[in-house]
Amino acid sequence: MSVALLFAMLTALAAQVRIVLPFTPVPFTGQVLMVLLGAAVLGRYGALSQGMYLGLGASFGWFSGMTGLAALSGVTGGYLIGFILASFVLGEMVERRNEWSGAQIMAAMSLAVLVIYSAGALHLALTLGLSVQEAIVMGVLPFIVVDALKIMVGSSVGTLFLRPRSS
Repeated sequence: MSVALLFAMLTALAAQVRIVLPFTPVPFTGQVLMVLLGAAVLGRYGALSQGMYLGLGASFGWFSGMTGLAALSGVTGGYLIGFILASFVLGEMVERRNEWSGAQIMAAMSLAVLVIYSAGALHLALTLGLSVQEAIVMGVLPFIVVDALKIMVGSSVGTLFLRPRSS
């Protein structure tokens, strides 16, 4: 529980690393890296960590550029919900597998990012009245290269925690 809370706080700190671009309402932040690392380190408890992040963020307003509950109903709300879903998916994969190659870690983390993108783009489309294609252009495509770098960093650090466990 303590480490889950630590990752929730690290995600909150990473949210403050924020770059706003003029062509998308979704900012670049460091949150995705913390989501990936949290699930790699905590396994199933990665989703608990992100749930803590959302609960505390809604209560204390520590989301990127927003205060409290407004972030969950705003354009980034789907990404925030996606953090929990992605942590659950990646955390379950971590718990079920004992040995990981670098490529497998990158693939699992890429799947987690895809979950975040899916939830985020869907919510973005619903919030702004966009088509799914417009939401992808606005809320996914600008982030692919940066998130690929986060996946590379996350998988490199993740290898330290995804060593074979003794039974």
